[in-house]
Amino acid sequence: MLEQFERAKRYLIKIENLYAGIFSSSGHDKEAYDDDDVVSFFIHCYHIRDWIIHLNKSGITKQQVDLYINQYQALKICSDLANGSKHYKLTRSLRTNCQPYISGTGVSSIWYTGNGGGEVMRCTYTISSNAEFFDALELAKECIQLWESFINELTIMKDQHCPGN
Repeated sequence: MLEQFERAKRYLIKIENLYAGIFSSSGHDKEAYDDDDVVSFFIHCYHIRDWIIHLNKSGITKQQVDLYINQYQALKICSDLANGSKHYKLTRSLRTNCQPYISGTGVSSIWYTGNGGGEVMRCTYTISSNAEFFDALELAKECIQLWESFINELTIMKDQHCPGN
């Protein structure tokens, strides 16, 4: 379970880096600024669910994990964004009322002339869900915090059921 959680955290770092800025000595490289890393974060983040269910060591059920997800708007958006991005046709119902999507990308650049020159591109991403707009980085951070809390609860449950582990 922790392997998938760590993978999602690595994608969070990629989003943070996009927001902080990417340096290019050759100017703007559109491939470096697409939304693939943002979408990949939400896919990997949502699939922490599967790892919890399949590596279950604390007796938690799939329904309990889904109940946890459904308590939090950030995890519901993460779920629907991941499934909508990953599957051509959804076979499960949405947790939100309307399929979330990346509705906006902001890009700003700063040119540097010293030290060989180059450009720093900073990106921001907006996610639309149910006629509301969310900053992708803030949503991603909230999802990681929620999963971390849940994983900590599971660890406590496991330790209570299996002393000495």
